[in-house]
Amino acid sequence: MGKEKQMDYSYAKATELRCPHCNQTTTADIWLIVDQAARPELIQNILDGKLNSPICPNCSQPLGETDESLLIYRPSEQPPLLFSPARKAAIAEEQAHNLQTLVKRLLDAIGSEEDDWVMEGLKRIHRSQLAPMLSQVSKRET
Repeated sequence: MGKEKQMDYSYAKATELRCPHCNQTTTADIWLIVDQAARPELIQNILDGKLNSPICPNCSQPLGETDESLLIYRPSEQPPLLFSPARKAAIAEEQAHNLQTLVKRLLDAIGSEEDDWVMEGLKRIHRSQLAPMLSQVSKRET
């Protein structure tokens, strides 16, 4: 018997970006939800500071890092959810709306009607602290 395929609850939004170097417009996937169990390469991109930092397909230069809220789903960790708000989302209401939108998308994908575990198992974390926290988990897994 083969290895069972892991469900992937990650979500990326196709976003149109203009290259600051060659002025060409391109579309890039910007990750808003990362499922740690299903997409370890995306977790590695976070650790390397490369997630949501696309490269221009025309001139091979960086398009610049996008500023989007990010929800990380860690089904076998505590807390199971890490929420890193967009850096420019300084208003608490905007952060709460982004969080609610991402959590609803995740719960819909999982097929979970119950959301009690979400707020109990959610940690807000500043983007600068995300990689150090995730690297602790990566070290435990190796």
